[in-house]
Amino acid sequence: MVTVLLSGGLGNQMFQYAAAKALAKRLNTDLAIDTYNLSKKTQTTVRNFELDIFDTEYKFTSSLKGKLLIKGRPFIQKHRDFFLKLGFFTDTYAILYQPVFEKIKGNILMSGYFQNEKYFKSISQEIHTGFSFKVPLKGENIEIATRIAQTESVSVHIRRGDYISNKHAASNFITCDKEYYRKAIAHISTIHTTSSFFVFSDDMEWVRDNIDFGGNTVNFIDWNKDSLSYIDMQLMSLCKHNIIANSSFSWWGAWLNRNKERIVIAPDKWFVDEKKNLLLDSFYPEGWIKLRSQT
Repeated sequence: MVTVLLSGGLGNQMFQYAAAKALAKRLNTDLAIDTYNLSKKTQTTVRNFELDIFDTEYKFTSSLKGKLLIKGRPFIQKHRDFFLKLGFFTDTYAILYQPVFEKIKGNILMSGYFQNEKYFKSISQEIHTGFSFKVPLKGENIEIATRIAQTESVSVHIRRGDYISNKHAASNFITCDKEYYRKAIAHISTIHTTSSFFVFSDDMEWVRDNIDFGGNTVNFIDWNKDSLSYIDMQLMSLCKHNIIANSSFSWWGAWLNRNKERIVIAPDKWFVDEKKNLLLDSFYPEGWIKLRSQT
């Protein structure tokens, strides 16, 4: 069996599930999800289990082994090769793919973020299908989806929120500035002169005051809150093109986009730590365009 310890928000949980699903598929075994880590108090934003919005297959489990891994993670990380032989697979940098993943055998307990398409690229079509949203769109979201389908639609995700207010998040992640969005909007507008922009943000007031859309049609989607916030990802995935933030949430919104001619623009930095930013080239799927994220 492959068991994955979930942590983080929806985007992170999707990466973890996708990697575990690919491993379970290769090993021809069952996939189980352990949510113990989501119930723990941490310095980061409080998260809940969110994968139930999809048509994914899994079963829940809880084990002493999982709790021990969480409590002993720093020590296990220090001796990763030894503990891998005991069935513990942990990552190092979240976005760094580890080729040893391809050689893993037996019963495995996974703990980490596994934020790299290479973990699940072998079953990408199955992941696309599994990450189908179960609940049909309603009300205003149906109207937005119709506009998205009828226009040269571009999603723009602007994340500020906890990247500014939460000290732990702010010490790890940069906040993309208005110049990044100006350049991204200009780049797409040059290719598609009649673009319609669909904006998703946790700080829409800042967006309205700081982002210039150059006279293009703009739709501000600010009503999908709390347990319905996943609908923003659903709408992003329907857009023909995507401008993402340094956020796994908008990464998935772009990855789920089925448009074969899509343009995806992404920031050249995610992290305060420049060593981690050097890994972005292998993190972004082929064809995504990097633009400078901060002036």
